[in-house]
Amino acid sequence: MMQLLVVDDQSGVRSLFQELFREVGLLVTTVGSQREALTILKANCPHLLLLDYRLPDGDGISLLRQARRLHPRLIAILMTAFCDDEIPCADRLEPGVVAVLRKPFDIIEARKMVLELLGSCLAREA
Repeated sequence: MMQLLVVDDQSGVRSLFQELFREVGLLVTTVGSQREALTILKANCPHLLLLDYRLPDGDGISLLRQARRLHPRLIAILMTAFCDDEIPCADRLEPGVVAVLRKPFDIIEARKMVLELLGSCLAREA
């Protein structure tokens, strides 16, 4: 079963992704902080990480770096409510970041993006 880890401090975003992807058969885990995410990542490797750029206990890029030390092939969609010019180019090009999803986002486009990326994960594993 494909696994998705959603890391966002907004409970509404976590609930939305939980509902959106559970109905298509994905195993979705949601957490609200970097600390919680690291606990999950030490025990498990999701296929895809949906990661908020700003978290209450750190930033998404530092979490991604720590996650990729545990799981070097892990890929992530970086989510942000900030303008593109507020996210340094280096962060958008960080190894493992495969897309940036701007909040508020279109649910249909977000779903399509995630499912396409998970499809490419399956192809790599085959």
